[in-house]
Amino acid sequence: MRHTRLHCDSSLGEDIALRLDGDAAHYLGNVLRLRQGHCVHVFNADDGEFVACIEQLAKKHAELRVGRKLREPEAPRIEIELCLGLSRGDRMSWAIQKSTELGVSRITPFFSARGEVKLSRERSANRLEHWRRVAVSAVEQSGGFCVPDFSEPLALDQVLQSPAQTDCARLLFDPSGGAGLPDSLPGNRLQIVTGPEGGFAEPELKLAARCGYAVIALGPRILRTETAPLAVLAILHHRFGDMA
Repeated sequence: MRHTRLHCDSSLGEDIALRLDGDAAHYLGNVLRLRQGHCVHVFNADDGEFVACIEQLAKKHAELRVGRKLREPEAPRIEIELCLGLSRGDRMSWAIQKSTELGVSRITPFFSARGEVKLSRERSANRLEHWRRVAVSAVEQSGGFCVPDFSEPLALDQVLQSPAQTDCARLLFDPSGGAGLPDSLPGNRLQIVTGPEGGFAEPELKLAARCGYAVIALGPRILRTETAPLAVLAILHHRFGDMA
């Protein structure tokens, strides 16, 4: 039987009271139509997953009693930062949802020379909040524990020129790439960069090479901006992570 899972930012432990406000309470009462006595699973990346029973359900809040612990949190075998070119419409949300299901640890959206999406500071803040809600829902549905961290959208040159970490492999994926996937990693961290809808400009590719990125092609196919990160993540998890 499948159970409803809810991510909680607050600390969790057996036999404690848990209050859920706003969207979470609305979801329990008005979407799922649960009532007093019904149980759900609550979790976070620090404390693990617990069963929790509804003791009181009002319009704007819910009171639950946390019961026994079901699972310890699971640390990822590899930590992956996905640097993702901004795309239009639902493509960005779809890529974030599926990438979260595939276990990314951090998502950094970026502007680039050929990208067509421009965001004001206000729109950027709104989109970040929306993307985080998408990611939370994806973790709840996929059985994971970790909601990825989000960076505010950056210019691609800022991403590429950020200080390199000695235990982090840096990979950029483009049809022009001549490098192959590494046989091993210097540590358990990866930063991967996948392009916007218009692809990377030549100066961006040259900058990436100067900054120590391996530029890698995904075979003869040109993948859509929302497809490329999923293919990359599946390959990397199969080679280095938990999909072997």
